[in-house]
Amino acid sequence: MGQNSGYTTVDGEFDTLRDRSFLTIDDFEIDGKVIILRVDINSSVNPENGDILDNTRIKRHANTVKELSEKKAKIVILAHQSRPGKLDFVSLEKHAKLMSEIININIKFIPDLYGTKAINSINKMEKGQILMLENVRFDKEEIELNTFENNNFEKQAKSKMVTKLSPLADLFVNDAFAAAHRCQPSLVGFAEKLPAIAGRVMQRELDFLGKAIASGPQPRIAVLGGSKAADSVSISEYFLNRGVEYILTGGVVANIFLMAKGIDIGESSTTFIKKNIPNYEAVINKAKNLLKENGNRIIYPNDVALNKEGKRIGAHIESLPTKYPIHDIGLDTLVKYIEYIDNAGTIIANGPMGVFEDAQFATGTREVFKSISNNPNMTVVGGGETAMAFNQMGLTSKIEHVSTGGGACIAFMADETMPALEAMRRSKIEYSKK
Repeated sequence: MGQNSGYTTVDGEFDTLRDRSFLTIDDFEIDGKVIILRVDINSSVNPENGDILDNTRIKRHANTVKELSEKKAKIVILAHQSRPGKLDFVSLEKHAKLMSEIININIKFIPDLYGTKAINSINKMEKGQILMLENVRFDKEEIELNTFENNNFEKQAKSKMVTKLSPLADLFVNDAFAAAHRCQPSLVGFAEKLPAIAGRVMQRELDFLGKAIASGPQPRIAVLGGSKAADSVSISEYFLNRGVEYILTGGVVANIFLMAKGIDIGESSTTFIKKNIPNYEAVINKAKNLLKENGNRIIYPNDVALNKEGKRIGAHIESLPTKYPIHDIGLDTLVKYIEYIDNAGTIIANGPMGVFEDAQFATGTREVFKSISNNPNMTVVGGGETAMAFNQMGLTSKIEHVSTGGGACIAFMADETMPALEAMRRSKIEYSKK
């Protein structure tokens, strides 16, 4: 079951209740209400001392927390950090302290999730007070109850976390876009018991991503690269059907389309695809069909940069195959891509053009990303390694919207069902009647 465009509007602005498929903070009187707020502040953590190394996500969610506090709600924050077995699977005490410093409002950390300490603390809350409960993934059910079965969230709603906490609350605010593709109790279970509404981070993500795909200024183009080629081929199909005019490809994504075009990219690059892309033959066949139907709208390299024993060597695709792996787009392709980018009204970027971690092969990614950041029109960057690359290059501040989500951003752009969004959609239908 896909979204069927249900999470976007004609203009992408979500300015009225009728036009959007979810409820927001603006649709409720929240003064004095107890709000369970799910955020995604999963951060880079030093495993030796638990210190937080990157506060980007905490800062993003801090705005929602502060707004709710200033509107005199009683806020109970739920969040996760890493997962069992990882070195950074730690308590949220330092997250609470850091967010307190950012918003200059005390956030009381409760080393409990739904036990006596948590329940007593919630019952004693005053208007504007903020609690942060313990890492939800310390709870076994949060890990185990993770599938969207029989088109419902009954299992998640019956979890101990939801059954213990939901009677204490008036609203469930989901601000965790980066985890919206998950189907865990803290993300979907409360929606069966309480009105489930979007926080400001969630609202902004859906607004910008939805608008960029469906109704951003024309011409709309997408720049898709990196190694997650199967996802990108699916995204390409969805984008082309929604009116994105051109897809510029780089990285392994470009190699897939070159193979689909019948070009032998060489043993090394072909072997990488066979080893790292499950069902690669089906992915290539899908790419072939897309080229057949939309050949002039999918732009792939006409030259590449090969890694010849650590040195960058340019090669036209007509000179392939070669024993050396392809590690970047070529300079002619770069010039061509920049022309498309300079003329674009909307740009969606997800994935680098090559092995940008190696300075020898960073040229394509660096120059394409610079060109995107210099475009004065609508620019939207997917999460994960793409956001990291823009940040490392000091370009983030020039982008209109950088997504907080990696996998969630990809799932949304590929039109996959996202359980947390589906829960909010159903909640709007239920509570708009009342």
